[in-house]
Amino acid sequence: MLPAAQPLLTVGETAVALRVSKPTVYRWIANGDLPAIRYGQLRPEGDTRRGGALRIPRDVVMALLSSSEEVAS
Repeated sequence: MLPAAQPLLTVGETAVALRVSKPTVYRWIANGDLPAIRYGQLRPEGDTRRGGALRIPRDVVMALLSSSEEVAS
């Protein structure tokens, strides 16, 4: 039996949950501040666009939310 799939969020869902803009989420991913999984069809060599879809583990987003609530308290 396969293990249960890890729940993942889109960039938009992550932005809404963290109350930031989508470009901020993309910047955090590019800087390595937010782990993300890229999957899907990659672009052919020479194409400057990235290709594939980005998903953020839900556990990471929930951990960020809980840590920010502790700081605010």
